[in-house]
Amino acid sequence: MARKAINTYHVPGVHSGFTQLIVGNPGHTPLFVSGITARKADGTIVGLDDYRAQTRQVCDNLQEVLGAAGATLDNVMQIRTYVRDLNEWEAIESVWSDVWGDAWPASTIVEINRLFDERQLIEMDAVALVAPSDDV
Repeated sequence: MARKAINTYHVPGVHSGFTQLIVGNPGHTPLFVSGITARKADGTIVGLDDYRAQTRQVCDNLQEVLGAAGATLDNVMQIRTYVRDLNEWEAIESVWSDVWGDAWPASTIVEINRLFDERQLIEMDAVALVAPSDDV
């Protein structure tokens, strides 16, 4: 894994999965991933009105994009997440727990009015680190 989670209990906000600070491996190449949504390769949106299904598809799409640069979800250092309804946190959290276990990337989540397509419920962008390679 390319990241190490660090938390201090002197600053509020530490809870299961949440990570205050991520330390990446020195010398790794940063990858900056644009906003990823819950669209399949054919353009259809997965899980209309279903935050869990859309979050899973976003993570699957993120894995696919990272794979093109020789990285995995374990290489993700930071995510920013935009959601239409923060009351759906439990559904999102359950997917993140499956994907990242107890040490999530550094993260920010923000509730917004809408995404590019009104049927989209969640969008994530990411910063990852990958071992040096001639391919990246």
